[in-house]
Amino acid sequence: QSVIDKGRLAHAYLFYGPRGVGKSKTAHAFASTLNCAQACGTCISCRGVQARTHPDFIYIEPQGAQGILLDQIKTLIKRVKLKAHAGNYRVIIIDEAHKLLPEAANALLKTLEEPPERVVFILVAHDMSRVLSTISSRCQRVRFGALGNEVARDILIKDHKVSKDKAELAVALSGGIIGEALEMAASGLLNVRNDMAGVLLSKTPSTARSAALAAKLVAVAKKQTLKVKKAQDAELAEALSMVEGSKSISGFKRDLAARHHRERARLEQQCFRQSLALVASIYRDTLVISENGDDKFLANRDLIMELKDAEITRSAMRSALADISESERLDGIAADFSRDPTGTAVIAKARE
Repeated sequence: QSVIDKGRLAHAYLFYGPRGVGKSKTAHAFASTLNCAQACGTCISCRGVQARTHPDFIYIEPQGAQGILLDQIKTLIKRVKLKAHAGNYRVIIIDEAHKLLPEAANALLKTLEEPPERVVFILVAHDMSRVLSTISSRCQRVRFGALGNEVARDILIKDHKVSKDKAELAVALSGGIIGEALEMAASGLLNVRNDMAGVLLSKTPSTARSAALAAKLVAVAKKQTLKVKKAQDAELAEALSMVEGSKSISGFKRDLAARHHRERARLEQQCFRQSLALVASIYRDTLVISENGDDKFLANRDLIMELKDAEITRSAMRSALADISESERLDGIAADFSRDPTGTAVIAKARE
């Protein structure tokens, strides 16, 4: 609000930082503020932004595995040339901007550099290495980072009523990234951590034990997806009430259903990404214990006996960690897992 009041509003912003640090939520709050001085969250304007039905709010995201397509940007460029309906600002959020295909990014450049009056772009990205320099140079960059373990832990305990032990563990495993910690604490993933350690650290885990663990991981993902589905059904009902009588209501329902499907797919992938993060934390802690015996900085300190008794070789753990650390490979694995009906790929990939 201060930026707006002082007349220092930029025409394009790039919010960047790791997943789960609040970039997208901040972008939506910023969009609300541009069309509601109080960003109250309850007026028609604010509700329209949150539901993405506001006539002056445009939300762009990747369509499937391909990324953000040229056709999406062409349609966007046509829309931004229109005057804002409510006379305030037309705000465009481009989520996961690092997934703009080259031809889409190039098509966006001129509009991004010289947007129509009272148009504000907010690009959101977690991988700056994949954002074209020609795109980032045309934006005011805003870096988002982790809050720090103590701050994140206190938020989980005080604001979200997470138990102290679970909050400390979730924060340690997420590196202080509040969104990741919240999802991990709420998902039930921490409840399968002991089973995961038993399978991962065994030299030759039984097939039945591995399959049982995989089934639990899939159940965690499905539970989260069902929870989101209920929230989406409520969002659909509210959104339909706001566009009732519109000639394009059938197209609106189709587009919203497609977006909801993408959101559920991303959530499922996120659950499996977190599973791999948990795998990495177990292997990393085991290597630390085996090499210097120091447990001061372990994320899984309560599993220290299991870590000390690990049967798996150091080279196997290092190999797994090298694969998991590559973000491109991590995204690919997550996509594969979402199509795996039993979840056994989680265990197989982790033990390659």
